[in-house]
Amino acid sequence: MSYEAVARRYGRAIFEIGKENGNLSTLAREFQDASAMYSASEELRLVLDDPLVPEAQREALLRELCARAGLSEVTQSTLRLLSRRRRLAALPEIARQLARLVDQDQNLARAFVTSAGPLSDAYLDRLRAELEKATGKKISITHKQDPSLIAGVVTQIDDQVIDGSLRTRLSSFRDNLLRT
Repeated sequence: MSYEAVARRYGRAIFEIGKENGNLSTLAREFQDASAMYSASEELRLVLDDPLVPEAQREALLRELCARAGLSEVTQSTLRLLSRRRRLAALPEIARQLARLVDQDQNLARAFVTSAGPLSDAYLDRLRAELEKATGKKISITHKQDPSLIAGVVTQIDDQVIDGSLRTRLSSFRDNLLRT
């Protein structure tokens, strides 16, 4: 079942509450944490999503978890509402939607950079500056390594991919040779 429409509505509502209360970044972090907690534990998901578990027990469990995690009242009541409406499975998507809205509000774009080997901080700073100039947004870079690229860098921002890897160049070269 797709929870995208539900997640957009809840994400927008949480975003508006956070903007109004001035605690938007806190709410976004708390929903990321709650989503990670929910996704990481199969037992927790089974109990919270089981219609045979009485609502009072689910709510008591949620209250205990929220208290231990130190979550705000807005986050706690939203999680309880999701539980009552049997929509906790949408929590990871709600957290993603909320993060997307916060990024838009802060004019921030997230770049995922993959390279064959380690990249220096100076290179990542130059890359960030170039991407900021090209997009007109602040850029947050997440870097990972993938030796299968052989050499070069692949950068993804939203749905745009800039592939400068040697693996892709060699594949393209091979395709061109096979066509001739």
